[in-house]
Amino acid sequence: MKSIFNNAGELKSALLDLYNKNESTKAQIIAISGIEGGGKRALSEKIADALTHEGMRVALVHSDDWEAAKSIRFNAYRFDEMIEQLILPLKLFSSIKTSVTLDDVMNPRTVEYDFQNIDLIIIEGVYLLQEAYLDLYDYTCWVVSDYEAALARLLGQHDVEQSQQALVNLFELLIKPAEQYHINTDHPQINAKSIYVEQETGENANNSLSHPQ
Repeated sequence: MKSIFNNAGELKSALLDLYNKNESTKAQIIAISGIEGGGKRALSEKIADALTHEGMRVALVHSDDWEAAKSIRFNAYRFDEMIEQLILPLKLFSSIKTSVTLDDVMNPRTVEYDFQNIDLIIIEGVYLLQEAYLDLYDYTCWVVSDYEAALARLLGQHDVEQSQQALVNLFELLIKPAEQYHINTDHPQINAKSIYVEQETGENANNSLSHPQ
């Protein structure tokens, strides 16, 4: 039966329950996915912080850190490399110290990872709930958001008018069609074990982490 969550506290409680029922010593893998600008990063960070305060050791991985080369079409990620080089070793050994160098992307960078004695691995990003990866996860959550709200969030991160128009064009011509294809082909909302629909904002949403109703 699929769970429907309306605040972060409910999702946090579900992950705590999952952890408490786990009979394995291996870290569990949680996938939190949704559309670009849908709030999945903020939710994942909030959940990771809340679980850490509960005494759990959480590794939060942003799939954006594994973007594909700029020669590959937009919205592509190095999921196979991320899984082989980071996620599976971390699950197997509970600890890892490594880095990924992206020198063939629009903004070249090196991302450092140093996780020790991890209980839960939370991966957030778009396109995580593809059929090829579903068996990897111990728990999955799809964050519901409409495209108008998602675009508004993305525009809120850009102050220059020219860059905002470029982002609108990118969103309408590339991001949205690609994500709609993913939703219609991979059915992530159907395959997810839970659905997150944000209904609380501000102080009430923050308090719900400690006192879920």
